[in-house]
This record gives sequence, structure tokens and C-alpha cells, in this order.
Amino acid sequence: MVKKGRRGSMTVELACVMSLILLVLIGVLYLCFFVHNRAWLTAASYEAALVGSMEGIKEDGQIYEAARMRSEELGNTGFFGAENLTSQTNAGKQVQVTYDLDTIAGYGNLQWHLRTEGSSKVIRPVKWIRKVKAAAGLLNEMGG
Repeated sequence: MVKKGRRGSMTVELACVMSLILLVLIGVLYLCFFVHNRAWLTAASYEAALVGSMEGIKEDGQIYEAARMRSEELGNTGFFGAENLTSQTNAGKQVQVTYDLDTIAGYGNLQWHLRTEGSSKVIRPVKWIRKVKAAAGLLNEMGG
């Protein structure tokens, strides 16, 4: 039998604990969105760098333009709780694509800064194959 003095104690305890549970749940949810945004932008930066490096195969290939256009295409996807997305592209012997993003947390007006970076060496497969064949020819001549 329940005593009269303890009659609503479960309701009060649940009300106190439920606010903490919701706070933790919302924090985990924002963390999941942050991890999703980071994974997406990391993959996007590597893909844009790879597109630029494969453009280097062409004789008149515009390495920088190809990487920049692809990074803008991939960056236009909507991200939850994110703002100030910028992308930066550098091209030379290596193509590098960098994304910067601010993710806003739902409480405390906190901001997480996210920076992802992907790079790929400019690929010139014809020259590489010729070098390998030349090295194999040298080894064959030396008796190896």
C-alpha cells in the first residue's frame, strides 16, 4: 500500500530527470549532424581534388577550374545547422580542396568550426607507364 505522502514523487522525479535526458538527446543529435557534415565534406573535398587531378590528363586540361566547379557543386548540398560554407581550391603538382564551415549548436549559442581538406596528385598515367616500361627494359638488359 502506498503512503499518502509519497503519492506524486514519481512524477516529480521524472520531470526533473526528463529535462536532463532531453538535453543529452538533443546534444547527441547535434553531434550526429556534425559528424554527418564532416563525413560529407571530407568525401566531397577528395572527390573534387580527384576530378581536378584527372583533368590533368588532358592536354588543355583546366585543373583548377574543374576542381573548383566540382567543389561548388558538392558544397551546394544543404547541411543542417550549418552556415558560412566556403571552399578553397589550389592546383599545381597537387590539387587541394578545402572546405570551411560553422556548425551551430542548439543551445548555449555554441559554434563548432569544421575544416576538411582533400588532396590528390595530378595524374599523368602515360608518363608513368613509359617510365615503368623503361625500368623493366633496363632490368631485362641487366639480366634481372
